[in-house]
Amino acid sequence: MPLDVRAIAPDELPTMLEVDRRGFGAPQREPEQADSWVTAELDRTRCAFDRGAMVGCTRSYTFELTMPGGALVPAAGVSAVAVQPTHRRRGVLSSMIGALHDDARDRGEIAAVLTASESTIYGRFGYGPATFRLGCSVDRVDGAFARPVEDKGSMRLVPRGEADLVYQAVYDRARRARAGMVTRPEFWWPEVFWMPEGKRAQFEVVHEDEHGNPDGYVSYEIKGEWHGGIANRHLYVWDLQAIDGATRAALWQFVLGVDLVVTVHGTNLPVDEPLRFLLADHRKLRTDFLIDSVWVLPLDAAALLGARTYSAAGKLVIEIVDPDGSRERIALEGGPDGATSTGRAGAVPDLSCSRSTLGALSLGGTSWATYAGAGAVDEHSAGAIAQADAMFATAPAPATISWF
Repeated sequence: MPLDVRAIAPDELPTMLEVDRRGFGAPQREPEQADSWVTAELDRTRCAFDRGAMVGCTRSYTFELTMPGGALVPAAGVSAVAVQPTHRRRGVLSSMIGALHDDARDRGEIAAVLTASESTIYGRFGYGPATFRLGCSVDRVDGAFARPVEDKGSMRLVPRGEADLVYQAVYDRARRARAGMVTRPEFWWPEVFWMPEGKRAQFEVVHEDEHGNPDGYVSYEIKGEWHGGIANRHLYVWDLQAIDGATRAALWQFVLGVDLVVTVHGTNLPVDEPLRFLLADHRKLRTDFLIDSVWVLPLDAAALLGARTYSAAGKLVIEIVDPDGSRERIALEGGPDGATSTGRAGAVPDLSCSRSTLGALSLGGTSWATYAGAGAVDEHSAGAIAQADAMFATAPAPATISWF
């Protein structure tokens, strides 16, 4: 009997949450947890039913994705993807993902984005890892700065009620300045950002400029115990946002000055995080992990490539080879002021790659030469890879610094 894949009704949400919980092996939701995120946009859910029983769930949200150059493009933010352990390897995931993509195209969204629980799942659906997430740590005793920050602004510890609106405003400014950043809708904040996990020692700090205007914030948690009168505690930076480098440096200097802490950990930072070079001894910053963050699927590849700016002027014909053997050729002409990108079936390609590889390269987070070295890009005209790398290079490095 074929699967029935459809959006759920509100009274089916508890079943969907249970399917999601089982798929991820997660604990029960906290009783006091807000439900703003899970109840939003239920018309964008696509769940699979086998003989009337829900066996898989997916959903997407209406997002914007920041492109190099600052354009905000419509994107489907895919989330809550899970299949019951009893129904693996039966085409459940493929059916749901296909339905999500059809819905996104109908809405005019030119890309779909997601964060992957496993890095081997989504390449076959055309997603590629376009941004990366840095985790690092430094012992507080080694946190002296090479050039102490002379901050003309000020820091304020604020309660959650005040932090809500300030954080939203600061984040909305910050997300426009770096490729790869995504929307945090109003319904994202109460449930996702403020998700309870037992009793937490969480603190909220707002930075204000010399005129009293908020221009950055840091949300951090302190964990650990006291042993024999010594505080063996760790500070975890969960979210640090700033609209400029000076504010970012001031926030790091504040965090590294918090008392009764042994080690400071950054959990979700861009790959070009400047903290290492703020320190007097840059070797003291340890890289704990570097992993994929947001995966991008070009639903409309020509529109996606045409929505960004390029560091160098140039022309390329890029051929996309899909898993079914179909081919799409795109004629791209771009530069610092913008781009035009159109389908051109008869054009001779300069480069060819999979849709997943193009998604990974679309924001400039990894070079075409790197993917060519891994056998994922074919060069058909001399110098095309060098031309692509000159065009696609992006600064600051694309990053997402969000979760969904």
